[in-house]
Amino acid sequence: MTTTIGPTVSFSGDLTNDGDLLIEGQIGGHITVREGSLTIGESGKVKADIRGARVLVLGQVTGSIVASERIELAASATVDGSLSANRVVIADGARFSGRIDMDQRTIAAKIAQYKAAQTTTA
Repeated sequence: MTTTIGPTVSFSGDLTNDGDLLIEGQIGGHITVREGSLTIGESGKVKADIRGARVLVLGQVTGSIVASERIELAASATVDGSLSANRVVIADGARFSGRIDMDQRTIAAKIAQYKAAQTTTA
């Protein structure tokens, strides 16, 4: 089941979800998707640091994206920030400004840091 944040929704703060998440609205802050995929829809505008397993960007993201598995930027994506994942796919036509880190040790350290922070806040 996918949780959807519609295009008329604007939210600022920490957003955590355990399943699949589709964002079509405007989000600012920190986004964490523990189990499942995060999709930033074409109308989605995100100014946040993102953590998850799989992240697909169709809309706009300003901030860092860290994924334990895969980050994909579709042709309609505009991303300004750093990407860290084992696999990064950037489609022809996507706009990207930032840094890409595919070093397994760096990614593992970032995921471990994230998990440690989650256990202290839970």
